[in-house]
Formats: sequence, structure tokens, C-alpha cells
Amino acid sequence: MARGMEIPVMGSFNEADDNIVARITPESIERAILDIGASDECDAVFVSCTSLRVARIAEDVEKTLGKPVTSSNHALAWHMVRLAGMEPSLEGKGELFRRRG
Repeated sequence: MARGMEIPVMGSFNEADDNIVARITPESIERAILDIGASDECDAVFVSCTSLRVARIAEDVEKTLGKPVTSSNHALAWHMVRLAGMEPSLEGKGELFRRRG
């Protein structure tokens, strides 16, 4: 928010134990992303928890939602590919991996 981003919608599984969070199903994560992203105020969905497995579902959820979806780990992987000097064109990984720069 200090950099001018607005966060009009937020959600949480309200689970503090990472061992449990890591077992949240992709279907539950997808439902949560679609619920949050359904808001007209939401331009994209960022999943902040590193224990939630978003990369494998990002592209399918984006297609359903019609908005970009990423997570901490997903964005970090994109950044590492860029730092390695490679173009991040990985099929099936969502909008972020189709963008250059």
C-alpha cells in the first residue's frame, strides 16, 4: 500500500499451522481465488502464503476468473528465470510467464 497499490478485497484460510496449510487442496485454493477475484474491485489475485500451491493451478484459475493470478513462490520463480537471463515462457503457468520483462 505504501507503493500506491490498493487491496480492496482480502481473504484467509485462518490457519496458522504451515503443516496444515500445505495440505489445503488445490480445489480449495481455487475456490478461494475465484471467490476473492469475483469482486469488481479486484484486478488480479495475489496469494501471499508460500505454503499454498498456486503455480500448478494458476493458468486454469486465470482462464475461469478472467484475471491474472500469482503467488509468492510463482512470482519468485518467474523472477529467478528472468535473473538467469532466460525468457520466462513456460506453457501452462499463467499470464505472468507469458510476459516479457
